[in-house]
Amino acid sequence: MKIFLFINIAISAFNIFIFAYAYSLSFFPLKWRKKVNQETLVGLAIIFFTMITMFAWIIYFYYKIFEPFANLDIFA
Repeated sequence: MKIFLFINIAISAFNIFIFAYAYSLSFFPLKWRKKVNQETLVGLAIIFFTMITMFAWIIYFYYKIFEPFANLDIFA
């Protein structure tokens, strides 16, 4: 579980880095932005990495919340 927590933190840090990069795109010259044309790729990266981050944290907290109930044997 500690390794999965570390993975979630790493994915979240990478997601924050993508947000910072997307914010800083407006500071680059327009000529360079038209030449590179990364706005679409950055937008897709934000969408997919945010979804991956969200699902990873949901899975982590699901197991963290319901882990104490595994030893009760009520549902078995």
